[in-house]
Amino acid sequence: MQWTLEVVQVPVSDVERAKAFYADRVGFTVDLDVASDAEHRFVQLTPPGSGCSIQLSTGYHDDLVPGSLRGLVLVVPDVHAAHAHLAAGGVATSGVVVSEDGETFRPAREGDALDNVGFVHFADPDGNRWSVQQISSRAGVTHDLTVTRLLEAPVEQAWKAWTEPEYVMRWWGPTGFTSPLAELDVREGGTSLVCMRAPAEYGGQDMYNTWTYRTVVPHERLEFALDFTDADRAPLDDASIPPGVPRAVRHVVTLRPVDGGRTELTVQEFGYGTAEARDVSRAGLEQCLDKMESLFRDGWAPPAG
Repeated sequence: MQWTLEVVQVPVSDVERAKAFYADRVGFTVDLDVASDAEHRFVQLTPPGSGCSIQLSTGYHDDLVPGSLRGLVLVVPDVHAAHAHLAAGGVATSGVVVSEDGETFRPAREGDALDNVGFVHFADPDGNRWSVQQISSRAGVTHDLTVTRLLEAPVEQAWKAWTEPEYVMRWWGPTGFTSPLAELDVREGGTSLVCMRAPAEYGGQDMYNTWTYRTVVPHERLEFALDFTDADRAPLDDASIPPGVPRAVRHVVTLRPVDGGRTELTVQEFGYGTAEARDVSRAGLEQCLDKMESLFRDGWAPPAG
């Protein structure tokens, strides 16, 4: 007989606050949010790739003490990427730590072998404690990337680089490429269409992507899936997508104000099947962000009217 663990109850004092933490900051997917009346509500969320979900509830398990849960473990193939993801979501963590005896932890050092012994610890707003453990051999490894830039613009203006067509068309595409079109629908559940045009020496063809938004927090955070399409938004066949690149590339964009009216921009991409595919994407992203940096450094603004 096969037994599968499907749901773990996480006791919280404020379901709405906890839902925002796990969905918006940690990145769990909201499966259900059901309220039968004013006193009874449960929210089910699932960590990406997990076969087990968590439930947050009020009115159902009043004997559970909020914040009392310990020993929850998430497994990831790359604990450094997990740490970067949590940090970008504003989650306070232990940093990447190593346990050599199963009881005590020290900060990870460059060159440490992290499989099975590398962790990141964090807690939710009620104090329920989680550990993130690196075990890369249990499942296929994915290769993720994180790029951070300092923009010479306040967050309100930096937000426009991702949400207004005139800005997107100035930076979308690597060096030598142009962007003749950006049809933006920046809202949760909305889908934008963007186009990059190759230079003549590379064939001059137009390449289209859609960005479908899961999270939109103005001036703070965007989460979207980038897919490969034609001009009519029809998905390309899988054979047209470069090897090692997922069907839909999950992106997380965060903006943080810093001194001097500037903005720290962090862009994360997830799910590449090979290091080579990740590195090609990183190179393209770096060149796009070079153009974005220049945009604000040079004080560009869209034409009036």
